[in-house]
Amino acid sequence: MKNIKFIPLIYLLTSFIFSNNYNIVGTVIDYETKKPLQNVNIFVKDTNFGTTTTDEGYFQLILTDLEQSVFYVSIQIIGYDDKNIYVDSINQNINFGQILLKSKSIKLEASKIHSHDDKSKQISDIKIDGLELQENLKTNIASTLANHPNIGINSYGTVTSKPSLRGFSGDRFLLTKDGSETGDLSQSAIDHVITLDMAEVESIDIIRGPKSLLFGANAIGGVVNTKLISHPSIRVKKFFQKYLIGNESYNNGIYGNMMLYIPIWNNQLNLYLSDRKTDNESTPIRELENTQSQTKNYKIGFNNYFDGGYINVSFENFNMDYGIPPNTGGHIFGVDILLNKKTSEFNFHKDYLNTSNQLDINYSFVDYIHLELVQDTTNRNLFDIFDDDDYHLALAKETHNFQIEVNSKQSTFGFEYNKKHFFPYGYYLTPQTNESQVSIYGFSEMNLVNSNMDILSSFRLGYLEVNPNNVDQLQYLNLDSAEVKKRNFSTISFSTGMIKKFNKFEFNSWIMHTMRPPRVEELYSDGPHLGTYAYEIGNPTLKTEKIYGIENSLKFHDEIIDFSIVTFYNYSPYFFEITQMGFCEEAIDWDPLSGTSHPCAGSDFIDWGSGEFGFLYKYNSRGSKASLTGLEFNLNFKLERFNIAYNFSLVHGYNHTLKLPLSYMNPIKQLLSFNYKNSNSNYKLRFSKIEAQNRLGEFETYTPGSFLTDIVLSHNYKRYNFTLQFNNIFNETYYNHLSRIKDITPEPGRNITIILKTYI
Repeated sequence: MKNIKFIPLIYLLTSFIFSNNYNIVGTVIDYETKKPLQNVNIFVKDTNFGTTTTDEGYFQLILTDLEQSVFYVSIQIIGYDDKNIYVDSINQNINFGQILLKSKSIKLEASKIHSHDDKSKQISDIKIDGLELQENLKTNIASTLANHPNIGINSYGTVTSKPSLRGFSGDRFLLTKDGSETGDLSQSAIDHVITLDMAEVESIDIIRGPKSLLFGANAIGGVVNTKLISHPSIRVKKFFQKYLIGNESYNNGIYGNMMLYIPIWNNQLNLYLSDRKTDNESTPIRELENTQSQTKNYKIGFNNYFDGGYINVSFENFNMDYGIPPNTGGHIFGVDILLNKKTSEFNFHKDYLNTSNQLDINYSFVDYIHLELVQDTTNRNLFDIFDDDDYHLALAKETHNFQIEVNSKQSTFGFEYNKKHFFPYGYYLTPQTNESQVSIYGFSEMNLVNSNMDILSSFRLGYLEVNPNNVDQLQYLNLDSAEVKKRNFSTISFSTGMIKKFNKFEFNSWIMHTMRPPRVEELYSDGPHLGTYAYEIGNPTLKTEKIYGIENSLKFHDEIIDFSIVTFYNYSPYFFEITQMGFCEEAIDWDPLSGTSHPCAGSDFIDWGSGEFGFLYKYNSRGSKASLTGLEFNLNFKLERFNIAYNFSLVHGYNHTLKLPLSYMNPIKQLLSFNYKNSNSNYKLRFSKIEAQNRLGEFETYTPGSFLTDIVLSHNYKRYNFTLQFNNIFNETYYNHLSRIKDITPEPGRNITIILKTYI
């Protein structure tokens, strides 16, 4: 992968000898409403050059080595008249300005558009792609999403960062890759990374409301769905290449990837290679030890295209080695985690009746394993260490997922079967467990023409069987083995809502009821978890969690200004989580190397003999009554090439059983950005104000506020895209309330990120 960094330089030098290179930009808007049109197809006739418009109707079409000197740019979207623009110019930078499209009453034929994308959107939905994704792209999805309302970062150091949506973490929201689950253990514990290569991500959708139940039953916090550049729907007519290299200064991180599309008659071979390496992360006060990482990802896909559809087979091998920083409450040298994930997928897609009806059949198999070790310095292969039993803890999971889905323009119905095999090894008293889950789901959208209103509804019915196997071989310390037995859970999730448009206003409202069965760890754990420095105790009698939610939102939009306000309320009569059982304040300043005994020796909330120096806090699973209330306000002011954006967000959680705030809630966040855009460049100045968090849950500590300043510059030149991010430019010392190590270290200091993309 080291050779990748020289490829952009070679093409930069050779690009000057090529002729007929163009950079074409413009904005597509509705002729009558003057509103921007999203997902409009922009392409050069009889070539494979094409793109689509963003949420703001903007597009950029980069043409390299075009064979003809005169050509037509075609502009098409279903429901509107086609427009063809004739180009005969020696000017390589062309700005079409505003392009007006008139609506058309009859249906038009169009290229494949997946029906999920064609469904109505909620005001609170978020789409990040193109320039916006490039300006926010980080090494993990949590940091990439951090500059959006009510999204926090749960972490044990930057590498392990995971998003928190409206106060919901773990598996109370869904994270998917092209609609499928990641198949890792990231939602079961804070130290388990998300096995998602952000360099492969083409766009991110945050989906809320009724449509979210298409992805899963426990989507009360929303769905974060990532779309990948390797998806089989991306077809080329000739050999096409994408390269990316990047660097981050705060951890000396360097990464790069290569995506090759190789057409072979009606077939296409997709090859993806990615490599990333980081050192320890730095903060304004010191370097955070044992936070290095190395990631390698290899993927190959074969696609066969036929009239109105395709068949795809792909294989992925994802490898990662990363560190958890030291903690005096556990292993003072930190913990090293090695993981491997192998994914095999089969996809069948067929369009019927001019793409208005679609059939998708998908099967995936994910084989995942990770090892947890105390300061591994051997540099041995993961599987050699596993075969030699030279580890402290190993967790493995095999996931089979089969799905059939039928889509029409206004409805979706599907069937899903999911089977998991969970295998713990080492001193972690959780039984080997099989899970089998069957789901049927549906979504419908009805348009009331006379009232200019859309009615949305969805449902998801599920049945889960959790079957622990080797209970007789375990000697539980805190659980009654008689209670560790097969459990069955039935779930019913449903949602209904409406979208009402009048003049320049839009009003959304929806209600939702979701159900979440407990995870294996929440039911049957009884042992130390190295990466979280905790002794985890499950509860085999846990019931299904239920959450009831409501959201109301209002949006105003015109050519100069638009704003939206979103309010939401969620209530759970049985909200469960693994929580700390006690806390020893006297141990805050205790040095485990001092030779003195632990100040709370013998306490029932501490387990002795598990940590490097004899203790770990105990955590157990319990259910409580809880509610979460929130507000989001967004304001945008647009004037030609200049844009000012402001958003405000808050969420308050309350534990009605303990009569305390819920733990790990995002503090109030305000974002203000100034943006200037011309045909080739974009300049952004962003201010982030994070309020202090003094609404503290059980065993939580106060977190001071912070004020951060970022500058982002991006530039397009021919087939190159260059982005420069200056984050926290004043190197402010600030703390993340959702970090589990905030008492040890602040967040990263000044950081410079450089990203270069090229298309060949």
